[in-house]
Amino acid sequence: MHLPKQSPDELHPMNQFTDFQEFLNRLPVFSGARAGVVKLFAYLAKQEEYTKGQLIISEGGLCDRFFLILSGKVEIFQFHKERRFHLQLLSEDTINHFGELALLSEFNWFFSARAWTDVVLLSISREAFTKVMERYPESYQAMVRKIINLRINRFIDQSSYLLDHISPEAWREDPEDE
Repeated sequence: MHLPKQSPDELHPMNQFTDFQEFLNRLPVFSGARAGVVKLFAYLAKQEEYTKGQLIISEGGLCDRFFLILSGKVEIFQFHKERRFHLQLLSEDTINHFGELALLSEFNWFFSARAWTDVVLLSISREAFTKVMERYPESYQAMVRKIINLRINRFIDQSSYLLDHISPEAWREDPEDE
């Protein structure tokens, strides 16, 4: 979803809140959730802006929030054996979120994210997630299940990308074929 860039004087908080709520309602993790749940997430969400090339999160840093892409593109990458590996390019048109596991547990980021273009993100902190789930405990199990499914789907997408770009030397014939 593209939200128009507006100056603070032009942006009415109620319009922004409504835009956030409409955006969240379209995402798989919030689909089917009670209106009160989505409304509270929209209220507690924060808008963040990053310029092209700016680091959003750094591998090894303490994770604390889930990010949703309102506009722009975000590169997900990881370092392995002192080499930088591109894992995915995310945008509002495709996979438009990252860091979903941060809502469920405290850990260190196992990847980095940087603004590929100027980007506008909506973030939901683990603290906000906990507050909403305390208020709507009947929604907790469904939300956790959706978050886990998002991560599984992301893992599948990243694995497919890596396998599509693996060098021929890494291919191994099936031992049964030999």
